[in-house]
Amino acid sequence: MRAVDQVLLPKYVLDHTGLAAAARRRVAREAGLEDWMLSSGDAMVSSDCQLRLWELAEHELDDSDVALRAAAAYAPGKLGLHDYLLTTAPTLQEGLAACKPFLNTITTNYDFDLAASDDSEVTVAIQLFSGEGRARELAMQFAVVANVVRARRLTGRRVAPVRVGFRQQAPGRTDRLVELLGTTRVDFGMPTDHITFRLGDLDSRLTTADPVLARIVRRYAETIPAPSPVVTTWTDRMHGILLSMLGEEPVTINVVARRMATSGRSLQRRLAEEGTTWTAELDRARRARWDRVERSHPKVTGETAREMGYADVRALRRAHRRWSHMR
Repeated sequence: MRAVDQVLLPKYVLDHTGLAAAARRRVAREAGLEDWMLSSGDAMVSSDCQLRLWELAEHELDDSDVALRAAAAYAPGKLGLHDYLLTTAPTLQEGLAACKPFLNTITTNYDFDLAASDDSEVTVAIQLFSGEGRARELAMQFAVVANVVRARRLTGRRVAPVRVGFRQQAPGRTDRLVELLGTTRVDFGMPTDHITFRLGDLDSRLTTADPVLARIVRRYAETIPAPSPVVTTWTDRMHGILLSMLGEEPVTINVVARRMATSGRSLQRRLAEEGTTWTAELDRARRARWDRVERSHPKVTGETAREMGYADVRALRRAHRRWSHMR
């Protein structure tokens, strides 16, 4: 079972990292996001999509600060219901407490806890359940910095954490991170990712506080069923990618493997574990595409052959005869 995110999270990465339009579409597809997902406002997608996007965006833009720039652009309201639960509360601390019971309306991959360090400090510890490597580092940089940026914009105060901790090892440079956080007390290699706020900042009244709307938003949140974890096999993931590639570009196992953030050899091994092969899955995808194409273009032509990913009409006709026999 895989963790899920509301599609607003990966869409935020696509919209606020500085990707050009053409690169945005290509990167989205490489991360496993189909057009129908991006056109939805409330679809739940695998958390792998968001994590993969951070790596792809960093590579595409050749910018190690890509997550920091996206966090600096954060404005309350970008994340829908999750934000409104927070922004309508009286104070930042009460807003965080209001969000926590309904965090699964936006993600099942993150959680956070508030713990008082002493009478003057409160630590927010942020946890990412699924994710590793560079993708995890970028996702947590965004989560930590965005929380600080959000605190400033909601309170109207120059909120600066007492200290911040990251599980990742120290990067080569931290100047931009320190600038955005507003503190030089940034530690790396820590047991948790966390932000320690002054209690006075967390108890500041929010400029967006609205008790009437807060009650309405909470009642609405209580009606939303918990999302079901996504059960995704390698075969299912590859099938969706193949369908999106047929007729668009050359389809090879190595190209598909790169889209799935693995190697061709590893993908073949995963498919074997699930009782199938690359050839069988490519044929299955072509047959599924033909079932769609046949409704509007029942006659086998060179155009339909290309749309199916075949080099010529004869290859498609042979496949068509085989599928007909299977039926």
